Amino acid sequence: EIGVRLVGSEMCIRDSYINGQIVWVQQTEELESGEIGIFYLDGNAYCKKLDCSRAGTFLVSLNQKYDPIQITKNNSFKIFGKVVC
Repeated sequence: EIGVRLVGSEMCIRDSYINGQIVWVQQTEELESGEIGIFYLDGNAYCKKLDCSRAGTFLVSLNQKYDPIQITKNNSFKIFGKVVC
């Protein structure tokens, strides 16, 4: 496991996560839909929830002020790991 410091408000909601918090990440290249992970998408790193459905694959913020980001085959995308606490 590695520690990652969160920067920004996309995952900040109630008692879930706060800006500047360090989260522990279990390194893996696969996640189930609904799990929170650390992702690389087109040159940027994100901490978001993975949502896989018939509508497509999305990275979703817990903070509803931010729209989901759709992942397509044209994106450069990688899963770094699962946030475990």
